[in-house]
Amino acid sequence: MKIRNVFMSGMVCLVTSLTAFAEFTPPTDAQIQSAAENPAQLTALLNGASLEQASHVVKTVIAQIASLNLSANTLDSRVGQVMSTALTALPASGLTAFAGMLGNEMGNSLAIRSQAVVVSDTQSALASASGAGADVAKAFGDSFQAAAKTSGDASVKEQPPTAKLYPGQN
Repeated sequence: MKIRNVFMSGMVCLVTSLTAFAEFTPPTDAQIQSAAENPAQLTALLNGASLEQASHVVKTVIAQIASLNLSANTLDSRVGQVMSTALTALPASGLTAFAGMLGNEMGNSLAIRSQAVVVSDTQSALASASGAGADVAKAFGDSFQAAAKTSGDASVKEQPPTAKLYPGQN
């Protein structure tokens, strides 16, 4: 009887541990579209994602938002909601690394790179939503620039991609 109780306790611990470390499942196109229309749904898509996987999902959602033909105010608001949701779902200790990975993802995407407003909105939202401000936004900008330059895009300027000043930027 005692061995059985120990075995059952061990099984309960094992099952609990495995469910605590949920495996990331890449979102479908329909889930990406849904998150682009309602950024609150992004939290579920990031469940179990590494920072690299999260940056790819967020970039894909932002690209989908950019394709929706929204007004400038709605675009800015929607990107801000995505960044706020993403940064809330991710560990605070990884925000600068996440911003760098996201900058790299977006810098390597011609569809996003060609839309300066989307890049600017993303960087501004990162600075505002992260609480870390300029450091996180700078990590994004530096990675974006490096990725865009290595892609051979001659239109990339030396300045950070943002058209708006973010907290801490001079």
